[in-house]
Amino acid sequence: MKYRTKLYLAIIVTAVISTLLCLGISYFQTRQIITNELRTNVMSIAADTASLINKNDLNLIQQTRKDKTDAYLRVQQQLRTVRNDNRRDDIFVKYVYIIAPRENASGEYEYLVDAEDSKSRDYSPIGESADEADSAKLGINYRHIYAPDEFITDQWGTWMTAYAPIYDKDGKYIASVGVNLYADRVIAKVHKLLVYGVGAFSLTLILMLFWGWFLSKRQAASLEGLHAGVKAIGGGDLAQRISLNTKDEFAELATEINTMAEGLQQRERLQLNFARYVSKHVMDSILQSGNQLSLTGERRKITLLFSDIRNFTKMSEKYPPEKVVKYLNEYFSAMVEIIFKNNGVLDKFIGDGIMVEFGVPLEDNDQELNAVKTAVEMIQAVKDLCVKWKREAKNVPNIEIGVGIHTGMAVIGNIGSEKRFEYTAIGDTVNSASRIEQLTKELKTPILFSESTAQALKDKIKIKSMGAQAIRGKAEPINVYTIDET
Repeated sequence: MKYRTKLYLAIIVTAVISTLLCLGISYFQTRQIITNELRTNVMSIAADTASLINKNDLNLIQQTRKDKTDAYLRVQQQLRTVRNDNRRDDIFVKYVYIIAPRENASGEYEYLVDAEDSKSRDYSPIGESADEADSAKLGINYRHIYAPDEFITDQWGTWMTAYAPIYDKDGKYIASVGVNLYADRVIAKVHKLLVYGVGAFSLTLILMLFWGWFLSKRQAASLEGLHAGVKAIGGGDLAQRISLNTKDEFAELATEINTMAEGLQQRERLQLNFARYVSKHVMDSILQSGNQLSLTGERRKITLLFSDIRNFTKMSEKYPPEKVVKYLNEYFSAMVEIIFKNNGVLDKFIGDGIMVEFGVPLEDNDQELNAVKTAVEMIQAVKDLCVKWKREAKNVPNIEIGVGIHTGMAVIGNIGSEKRFEYTAIGDTVNSASRIEQLTKELKTPILFSESTAQALKDKIKIKSMGAQAIRGKAEPINVYTIDET
């Protein structure tokens, strides 16, 4: 056999092996990325749904065990809303339901509420055994958020299923929300990517047979770029982009992978660097609107809220460190929940203090009112916490907080670098809000806000002037106000 023939065959064999290897890696890496994304998505939907369910309605359903009651219909409508709000052409939530442990039956679960219409053949009435909810068989602990690591395929299709627990106000497990994500079309797209790859491989092989070295080298370079890019993305480098100058199926595949990586990167960046600041509602709004987080910042009107625990230093010295940390964690958890509920942005914890912005990153015409509502709810939550702590043990702290609020212009944005930044506000407005919070101790009132905030509240709540007060850093006294409780 001639050397030319040997070399030609060597090139073909090498190209065949390398192409198949790259296609395999591309397929499995892409499938894994999509699987992880859908798993995270369906777990998030299940957890959010569980948090929305009215526990009193569930208790009524368990007591009456009837599916035509007002309580059942309300919960069913909530499930249907979740199902209908999470439907796209390629992937959608098909089934949403609530299962609960069967009374006096260890390990057995039954359907409690089903989003399907009672006339549908897919409808599961109250009390019907939930076969797929056999925890002993599947090894599922329904007291925690659960979703399998891979898709489940049965006679009805391919699914990604998640369960999220529902607890009552006392922290007792009562039921689980089940969400079935129909994934047939997504899997078909993944298979289509593989088909594209196989087609491109065949074309490459044919072209090499006719055009030899030049085309084989060109295609080998494309495959190497695709391989390296997919491997990097699959390894967690979501900033990696695949650049192919060829106008073929490999370029289309690279574009699809780049688009997917860009979406995953945006979601990861928002979740890792922004989720702790805002509620899920705000984060979803940013994602849906396509807004990008900017490091440049902007000047806009915002409302700042500062809160601080009074006499915290004495408390921290009086109680063991582990107790102080426990109480602080419970306190901060309650405060953050209130902040997010009222569309506030958690800026930072400053020791035992909290800094919050309203009116960012999305516009909020009621930012002043939301800030005051947050303050009122924080005061009440602290009282409730103190009652709870006293029930749990003797000699527990009886804490009080002061809240200062100010509205004005500030520079707001992500301050820092691409690797580490904080979404925060800077400027005189921040300093003024902090100083107003400090006045709460002197004036012995839990809530104080500035005149700029009060102007927006005149027609919404009763307010009372506390007069002009001197604050550090201001040449002239400022007028401060509080809520009129008379």
